[in-house]
Order: sequence, then structure tokens, then C-alpha cells
Amino acid sequence: MDQGILYQILWNGLHGHLFESTLSSQLSTNVVHGNEFPALGYHRLGQHFTPTLVLWMPLVALMGKWALPLIQVLLISLASIILYKLAKCRLENNLARMLTFSFLGANAVIGPCLGNFTDLCQLPICFFSLMLGLEKRIKWLVLLTAFAIPLIREDAGILLIGVAIWLMYVDISRWKTSLLLVAYGLGWVLLVTNVLMPIFSEDSSRRFMVENFGQYLKGKDQASTIEVFTLAIQQPFLILKELFYPFDRTIKYVLGQFLPLAFIPFISIDTWLLMGFPLTGLLLAKGNPLAINWRYTYLVVPGLFSGVIYWWQNHTSLFKSRRFRKLWIGFIALSLIFTLTSNPNRTISFLMPQSINPWVYRSPIKQWKHSQIALNLISNIPNNASISASNCLIPHLASREILIRFPYHINYQDRQGVNDYVDWIAVDLDEHSRYAHAFRNEWRDLQSILDLLLSLDDIYNVQFIQDGVVILQKDGDFSPELEIAYQKLLESSFQIKLQGK
Repeated sequence: MDQGILYQILWNGLHGHLFESTLSSQLSTNVVHGNEFPALGYHRLGQHFTPTLVLWMPLVALMGKWALPLIQVLLISLASIILYKLAKCRLENNLARMLTFSFLGANAVIGPCLGNFTDLCQLPICFFSLMLGLEKRIKWLVLLTAFAIPLIREDAGILLIGVAIWLMYVDISRWKTSLLLVAYGLGWVLLVTNVLMPIFSEDSSRRFMVENFGQYLKGKDQASTIEVFTLAIQQPFLILKELFYPFDRTIKYVLGQFLPLAFIPFISIDTWLLMGFPLTGLLLAKGNPLAINWRYTYLVVPGLFSGVIYWWQNHTSLFKSRRFRKLWIGFIALSLIFTLTSNPNRTISFLMPQSINPWVYRSPIKQWKHSQIALNLISNIPNNASISASNCLIPHLASREILIRFPYHINYQDRQGVNDYVDWIAVDLDEHSRYAHAFRNEWRDLQSILDLLLSLDDIYNVQFIQDGVVILQKDGDFSPELEIAYQKLLESSFQIKLQGK
């Protein structure tokens, strides 16, 4: 879904509709709370303020849907080079290289990188470049990166607050730079979330603030960031509870972040100063978005790896211990093993099973054949047609104005406010059926898909069906052969649903 949203935004931008997305509209408060249909003309800037995304429009124009995975991997790879150069400013070469290997072996770096494209993948390279600019006193680099970081996402400005406090800690003579960083970082967060984002929609106050920080709102159904902060500080015991609860998840997350660095960050003041604000924000959010493979780790990773450099500057003798170096290498290897066995975002399912009990695994050859069949079938859908597609097909269909996720909607609202059905529906029943007996959320999705498909017989007819992938068209030609195959597929999917239940 996220991959499709961001690709559709960039594709729409190339076609004169900056930051528009019907997929993103599907997640808006107008749809979620107001029961409206996803709308053409909806601007995602009301959900996430991400101006720097426009930088990647030329590459999307050149490479299409393949641009986003390339951008993400490239930015993280380049970030490791900047981290190495930053470490070299304070540390000898072998230690700087080991820190870089730690970064490249970190579950918190690899996991999100192997997932959907995220705007937060721009943070590590910008943050490390900012730290390098501060280290070498390169004014243009400091200005450029400090300016860019808050533009990556509306909440990224808090990273500048941590940098400012750290800079005051290590060099009080640079207090003016620190104040400027605080003023810009905090000021931008407040300006964007309270003034700019509400221009486009009420999603920040009615949806995201309530969903993420509703525990502080005392029953209010909407709140600005200022109101959330004001109400939260009036409840210090609740804040303390949220910082540590659930305790097991919090500890597991912190240990996962610190593992490839041999747990040195636990005793590094510089690290806590640089990563403290974004980590606190994650801990205070409702439900704690603390999965090590989620994109939010990129809010913590830059400060984590930058800060540990300054700890090592005063403890280089420890690195001279051969026993410690072997132990550190073991921690990096362990981090890589955890990354592989966790199968982050199901990206390496060709190597690892999706589930052990019950056993869910499909060979790379079968996956490849299925993907080619699916891509071939959806290529029959006209480029300008409106579509509702199941989740795994969305990124491949996002180069169009009207795309929504099935089974949540099959209707949309055009630019004149008129509601209509989508022209086509594309569903990979094989994908959902394969996992339904092992994963509860997949079972629920399969149930919703089957229930909706059964209600559409009078509107849509099957046009293509193969290997569990179904393509239906509104008022399309009726084929008895295809209909028989379709009914057999539905029947087999129902049996899987009953088994999963």
C-alpha cells in the first residue's frame, strides 16, 4: 500500500497533480470517519508533509515503478559512506570501518530498506551529512542538510533539536548554531502541523494525533500538536507508563537497535542526546510503533550511529582488545541472522518460510511464475482505467490517477464530486488464500474479499483468470467458461477460509 501511495504521488506529480493520491485519500479522515469515498484531487500533504519527494520525480519518469526500490537502497548505501567519513574524523580507520559494518549489518537498517519505499529513508544520509558538516565546520553543508531534514517529513524536525542539545553539550561556544537549529526544527514542526497541513485536510488533528496520542486527549476526538503536548505534560505518570509499557517490547526494540554496536550506546551520553527525542516520540505513541523492521527506525538510527562515534573517541583502547573485536563481529553476525530469520516485510520469502507452524513456504520458481502470470494479466487493463486492486498488485498499477485498495472500496469520487464505480477490479486470491490459514489478518482480508466479490455479480464480469489472479470489468463481456473457472476459484478459496477459521 505505502509503495503504491508514494509511487502514485510521484506519477501524479509528473502529470501536473503534485502530491495527489486516491490511495492516500482512502486513509483520510473524510473516508475513515466521514464514510466518504476516496477522492480524486486529495493531497497527501494533509497526512504527511513531505516536500523532498519531488526530488525523485525525474528518476520515476525515467525508470517507472523500479525507481523507488533503487532510490531507497542507494540512499542507505550512500549513508554508510558518509557515516564512514564522519567516523574517520574522530577514529582510526579500522574502528571507523567496523562502525560502518555495524550500520550495514543492523536489523534496523536492513529491515525497513527491504520493505516498502519510505520517505524516511532520506534521513540517515542527510543526518550524517549534517554531523559531518558540523564536525568539519562546512557552513554550506550544515545549512543545506539542516534545511532539508525537516522537509523530509513533518516530524523530522525533532532530530535537529537533539543535534542542537548535543552540540551545546560538546561545545558551548557554538550556542548560536544550537539555538538556530532548535528554532528551525521545532518552529517548522509547529508551523507545518498547526498551519500548513490543515490547509489540505484535517487528517493530522482528527486522525493521526488521535490514533497516535489519543491516550493523552481525555476523550477529545481531535487535537493539534500543541494541544497534545499541553495535555500530555499534565499527565506525568501516564507519560512514564507509556515510556516503558509494554516493557518487553520496549526492551526488545532497544536491544535490537543496540545489538550491532555491541550495546555500547547504553553507556554513550552522545548517543542518548542525539537519538533521545525521536526515540521518546516513538515510545510515547499509542501502541508503541517499535517493530525493528518498520520504517520508523530511520528516525532513531542516525543519532544512534552518530553518537557512538564520540564515545569511541575516548575509549579506543577497548577496540585494541582482540577478544572484544571478535565479540563485536559476533554481535553484527547475530544481527544479520535475526534479520534473515525475521523475513522483514516478507521480502526474502524465497529463502525463509513465512511460517513454521503451520508451514508456509513457496519456492522462488513458483513465486516467479506466479508473479509473471499476475503481471501479464494486469497488463490487459488500459493505462487510463480506474482500478480497485488487492494489496500486492497495487505498486504495479499505481501509474494512474484512480487506484484504490480492494476490498475496502470499489467506488471513488471524481473531481466534480460525483461518485462512481471503478472500471476494473484486480484481485490476487492466490496470495491471500496461501496465508489465510497461518495469519489472522490475511484470513480477515480473504473473508472481506470473498464477501465483496460475491456481491458484485450484477456489476462486474470476469475477463481474465489464471493461477488465482482474477481481473473483472464493470459491464464487461460475459464468458461462461471464465465464469465457471471463477466460481471454482471462489469455492476453493471459501474452503481455505473455513480451514483458517
